[in-house]
Amino acid sequence: MAWYEIINHNLSSIFYSYGKLITRHKRKFLLCPLLLASLLSLGVICLTFENDAIYLFTPPTSRARADLIYMERHFPVDYDDFIPSRALTTQEKAGNLYITSADGGNVLRGEIISDILQLNAAFQAMEVTIDNNIDRFNFSSICARFNGQCLPEFIISFLSYLNENGDNFLISYPFTVFPNGEPIFLGYSLGGVTVADDGSVVSAQAIALNYILQSGTPEQDTKALQWEEAFTRLVESWNSSSRMAISHLTSQSLSNELLAMTESVMPLMIVTFCILTSFAVTSCIMTDWVQAKPWLGVCGLISAFLAISSTVGLLSACGVAFNQVVASMPFLVIGVGIDDMFIMVASWRHTDRRLAVEERMGLAYSDAAVSITITSVTDALAFCIGAITPLPAVRIFCLYAGVAIIFDYLFQITFFGACMVYTGQREADGKHYLTCKKVLPKDEAPSTSYRIWCAGGVSTTVTAEEGKQSEQIITQFFRKFYGPFIVNPVVKMLVVVLFTGYLCVAVWGCLHIQEGLQLKDIFADDSFARKYYQDQGEYFTEFGAAVSVVLDTNQNYWEKGIQNEIEHITMDFESSRFIHGEKQHTESWVRDYLTFLSETLNTTNVDQELFVQLLRDEFLTRPEFQNYNKDINFNCERTGIESSRFVIKSTEVVQSTDEMEFMSEMRHKADSASLSLTIFSPTFIFIEQYVIIVPNTIQALLIATGCMFIVALFLMPHPVCAVMVTVCIVTIETGVIGVMSLWNVKLDGISMINIILCIGFSVDFSSHMTYAFITSPGKTGNERAMDALHTLGTPILQGGLSTILGISVLSSSPAYVFRAFFRTMFLVMLFGLFHSLVFLPVFLSFLNTILPRKTRPTPEVGEIQIEPSRQANNAYSPIPKDNVEDTQPLKNKGEQSSVCKEHVYILYNDKRISLDSVAIKETVL
Repeated sequence: MAWYEIINHNLSSIFYSYGKLITRHKRKFLLCPLLLASLLSLGVICLTFENDAIYLFTPPTSRARADLIYMERHFPVDYDDFIPSRALTTQEKAGNLYITSADGGNVLRGEIISDILQLNAAFQAMEVTIDNNIDRFNFSSICARFNGQCLPEFIISFLSYLNENGDNFLISYPFTVFPNGEPIFLGYSLGGVTVADDGSVVSAQAIALNYILQSGTPEQDTKALQWEEAFTRLVESWNSSSRMAISHLTSQSLSNELLAMTESVMPLMIVTFCILTSFAVTSCIMTDWVQAKPWLGVCGLISAFLAISSTVGLLSACGVAFNQVVASMPFLVIGVGIDDMFIMVASWRHTDRRLAVEERMGLAYSDAAVSITITSVTDALAFCIGAITPLPAVRIFCLYAGVAIIFDYLFQITFFGACMVYTGQREADGKHYLTCKKVLPKDEAPSTSYRIWCAGGVSTTVTAEEGKQSEQIITQFFRKFYGPFIVNPVVKMLVVVLFTGYLCVAVWGCLHIQEGLQLKDIFADDSFARKYYQDQGEYFTEFGAAVSVVLDTNQNYWEKGIQNEIEHITMDFESSRFIHGEKQHTESWVRDYLTFLSETLNTTNVDQELFVQLLRDEFLTRPEFQNYNKDINFNCERTGIESSRFVIKSTEVVQSTDEMEFMSEMRHKADSASLSLTIFSPTFIFIEQYVIIVPNTIQALLIATGCMFIVALFLMPHPVCAVMVTVCIVTIETGVIGVMSLWNVKLDGISMINIILCIGFSVDFSSHMTYAFITSPGKTGNERAMDALHTLGTPILQGGLSTILGISVLSSSPAYVFRAFFRTMFLVMLFGLFHSLVFLPVFLSFLNTILPRKTRPTPEVGEIQIEPSRQANNAYSPIPKDNVEDTQPLKNKGEQSSVCKEHVYILYNDKRISLDSVAIKETVL
């Protein structure tokens, strides 16, 4: 016997004994899991939510985060002299507004400007109280300032002047100048600008107002958050004019919206429970009211919910925070649990119903428990591999899902097994599933109505064929219609053509997939935060985030060679298509200082001492150059420069592929420069996900596929099974990735989770069917394919449909995150069912000649007896061999005997018989 046969045989024998053990101790196996789940669920009192989108969807060990730490140490933000282009984050404590005209017209009209000024006055007058109304403050007391003024003042002053002198004031863009000679940059304040040939502004579609607040200390943060809440309330209640359309955002919007979306999913759990309960109950109902097991469908759902509550409780107690992505985990686990339930019930139904309950449990577990063990191990392993990804959202989800799969497996083989024993005993006693009262078999029913609504069970005149479970309609469909149809030679050829076309479309889709999760996609469709980011993408993309180029080592700035090298580096960055190349958009202290030296000294050739002295004492003290104080780090004696930076402005970067190319090009220029540089932009932190998503997805797929092959190699009954399972993983993954790109699902952290899920489900579908084919008693490939479909076609179809039903409530979710989860999971289920019920039976039938024939494992069961049950139904149960007496032959025509191993003694109708048989058979004398 080969090693893989030994493993499979031993597993079957272990689970055979374990199934009988559950029967003998059913109460313990029922109550202990309930007690364990109750204790673990108490951990939910420690439940915390992680709502930081930047943390969840960006790698914490990325280069951008390391550069951010460097920038915070060397170029910290000063809120008393705050310069927006020097900000280090896109999530400053602030109230941000995009104001458009309700009619879509020009926002620079007098009536709209008046409304904007009125709204600003309301913000300025708004008072906020904390500490029981003891501490009262307004915006001017906590605002970030520039040149002594709160930041919105320059654009408010511009609008006020425009409102008063609009007919006599010519606006240029992006730079304009007040009549007093004061310059102002409007690139970040006016959006959707139309410019005339002479450079003057004709119209603008949007105005941005940013009320940036001081933060950093606990007191400042508390006041800022309180002010943001008051800001949000005021904006949402503002209705003094219908001429304006306002979108708003604060630093809390991301976390608040994520929390709201997570909470909005919870009611869907009730809908899912109702849908799956109906499906599970319906799937377990039969016209034989004794064999019907609708309550097992409910128990399967309860088992899944026990796994979910245990997982959330345990991980919450361990300090693992819940988040928006994890909120989709319960829908997955419920689907998996129902799938396992269908496999267990199908195995029970394939046992002879005349056997004793203990024997039937042993046989059912020897078959089904091995199958769900393989799928549970592979699912859990897939999530363990997914947990190595650097994206926290994916890592945390995989941790929750992996633990939930393990708990679901444990409760399935304990709690649900005990439930099977109780329903099995009810069936053995011939009791109705609903009333639990004994009823007559159908052939003994006294009336038609009794036969339709009450009858069921095994008749006293049962034959061996009738001893088998009655088939469900769908099972009969697979046996009578679908099986013969799919093995028809013409149909086989059509399947090959269909599969080839499927692969071609899938590969084409893989080549056109888009990458990255944009911030607006994190929010619900009707979220005010999504509206804000939509306005930003529509009106404010001409000028993107500022990029800081840092010379991070000590340089001899006074030397001509270094000056030329810095200028060359600056021009190299300005030459990028992602950067505004005009010198007026670049803020370079070196360039402006050299111009200053030329104008004051008629030369730039000065020594170190004079260079630093004029820079420190004259250049940086002039109002027009004071911004550069934030860009130069002097040494302790202020006699040299340790590091400095210049700032460039990016152009329109909207698509994720452009964002990734933009960051990569900036880094490449920095890394290839002759001087040591650090390149940083606040947007790089979020763009970083685009860089890692593809290689990490490929890495996870390769590792997981390899691990699945190894697991299948050890647990499946033949190496060919492992090969077929691996092929199915690859083809299903290809199909999911390819088609999801055609369904507007991008390759991001959310879809990466589902791709990892796909690995586990691919194994589930393919391993069940491959195992059934290998162990089929059929002789030809067609016979084995039909037998495999007859054996497992129904539970596989039920399992796939139950998962689709479980996630179907997410299809209409207003959030992209949940819709993407539904779409990718739907594709996984759809293609998994296609492979299992269409592709595998056909291709396995082609490989019949090289596939060995393995009988389904029949564990050592010892001696069994047939004894009358309490209602005259025949049931088998083991008896010790030593107590068996000599037997007499059967004399009544129609009597049957059923055995499992040779030299088995059987008691039937008070007569003991000895049979030499290996398989269960019918004897007619």
